[in-house]
Amino acid sequence: MNYDVVAWLIPLDDGLKKNHIQKIIEMLPDADILPFEIHENNSSVYGFATIEVAEEENGLESIIDLLTPVIEDWTNESSDYTHTLSSGKKVYMGCDCRTIIVEITKNNK
Repeated sequence: MNYDVVAWLIPLDDGLKKNHIQKIIEMLPDADILPFEIHENNSSVYGFATIEVAEEENGLESIIDLLTPVIEDWTNESSDYTHTLSSGKKVYMGCDCRTIIVEITKNNK
């Protein structure tokens, strides 16, 4: 499936690996693309958006606004790695790690 925006979430001090870049490129349509990056807390997101979606969203700010809460708090992750922009365009944000929320009750101790 092709997405109009594809990004990869990594730890702040790490960089993208070759396999991340290959995955990102494979998920994008054959179109002109723009790079972007977001750095928040202890994580970074590197990705690409098609020029078409950037124009529809009045720049990359909408993409950054959509993804920043996920970077700041991993409990905002989507279980299928996808998010939707106001235009209805789909965004894929991959990550090598997943957040698992464990609730501990008094009975589980």
